[in-house]
Amino acid sequence: MFYAPKHSARKPKPVRRRMAGVAIAGAATIAGGMATATSASAGTVWDRVAACESGGNWSINTGNGYYGGLQFSDRTWDGFGGERYASSAHRATKAEQITIAKKVLAVQGPGAWPTCGARAGLTKSNGGAAGAGSTARSSRSTVRKAPAKPVTGGKLVVDGIRGPKTNRAIERWVGGSVNAAISTSDVKALQRKVGSSPDGVVGPKTIRALQTKIGAKKNGARTLDRATVKTLQAYLNRR
Repeated sequence: MFYAPKHSARKPKPVRRRMAGVAIAGAATIAGGMATATSASAGTVWDRVAACESGGNWSINTGNGYYGGLQFSDRTWDGFGGERYASSAHRATKAEQITIAKKVLAVQGPGAWPTCGARAGLTKSNGGAAGAGSTARSSRSTVRKAPAKPVTGGKLVVDGIRGPKTNRAIERWVGGSVNAAISTSDVKALQRKVGSSPDGVVGPKTIRALQTKIGAKKNGARTLDRATVKTLQAYLNRR
């Protein structure tokens, strides 16, 4: 199912394109090639992008794989540190979504939203692109997440956020595909590594087995929670 942003003066069936992991709505037919005065001037530049992408609904989840006012994919949301706020963009606040959007803007420029960014007049300057201090290089790159502190001699930041760098370390540990995207086969490899039934589903049994393997506190978590990820990151740094 593809979500059509609820903006004015659009085609009856807008075509959704994807660019750098961010959902992009198809170009709308605008009389004379100009947006309406309302869409061009309302709110901040991010409000205008959101109005085009999602009708300005910052908590939208239509089941199309893209979430929130600015329509992030989970890969982009996680890759730029969004998990520190919420598991998916639509569960985060408007301000938190904009914070991640600024990081995306700094790396990919307004082209991350080629249609809606252009219509909103988005630039790195008016969008408040994150400063050069960020280590993000792409939607699959590791983003520096203050106030996380690197572990001396380790390769991972022990912050409990399972971003691309942590995913790759897990994949190397279990002998999976090192592409920063934990697949079902990677999960099965992890389960075999920790002595759990390899069914490809990370549930309570797998979490308990993993916690036993890495010396994490058995906290009854049903999914890979932040406390367990922190222990796992420290464990992988020692290997």
